[in-house]
Amino acid sequence: MIGMCFLHGWGYGPDTWSNWTRTFGHVPVAVLDCGYFGQRRMDLPVNEDGWFGVGHSLGFARLLEMDVPWRGLVGVSAFLRFCQKPDRPTGTPPEILDAMIHKFDSNPEDVLSRFQRRCAHKTNCLKIPMVGGLARLRKDLLHLRDLDLRPDRPAVPTLLVHAKDDRIVPLELAHEAQTLLHGSRLVEMNSGGHALPMTRTRDCLRLLQEFLHDLN
Repeated sequence: MIGMCFLHGWGYGPDTWSNWTRTFGHVPVAVLDCGYFGQRRMDLPVNEDGWFGVGHSLGFARLLEMDVPWRGLVGVSAFLRFCQKPDRPTGTPPEILDAMIHKFDSNPEDVLSRFQRRCAHKTNCLKIPMVGGLARLRKDLLHLRDLDLRPDRPAVPTLLVHAKDDRIVPLELAHEAQTLLHGSRLVEMNSGGHALPMTRTRDCLRLLQEFLHDLN
């Protein structure tokens, strides 16, 4: 049976998927963890029937970077490039990432709290990174700064879901990803911000289940 693999984005953890995984209790489920707030867990278990990957934000790019023959992919608030490039002005100016990295060294809690507010994700308290988590968060900010994926592997069925009011990743970057990921489909939501897995859980799950049904 094809398994479901989930990977969160920058500044978040595996609890991103708390209201998702129970839906797939009848199939193998792997929730990966970049190790920002808990134990790092990025090794995908063996599953003879393969894996279907679901990634949020940077988590989707991470899935594409993994040497895994995915049976299908879903990117929520996803992108292949985060920062502006000389010939591509859409995205975050690199100097903003540089300023974010500089401030992260002295006040990581403020950087994280500001980021989550811009994601439109209301949380009761800010989680504190574990030992080693700060270094991983900083390293992945640098990764975001330079990220520019150009998929060269055979295309797999891919669904992209993006909110028009995403203040972190503009919708234009989702369209760019759709263009580069041949055969992919993009669904636009009017609202939900960057934290769609948490702000629009039910709607995202419905789209995912419809996508899986269409593949069978």
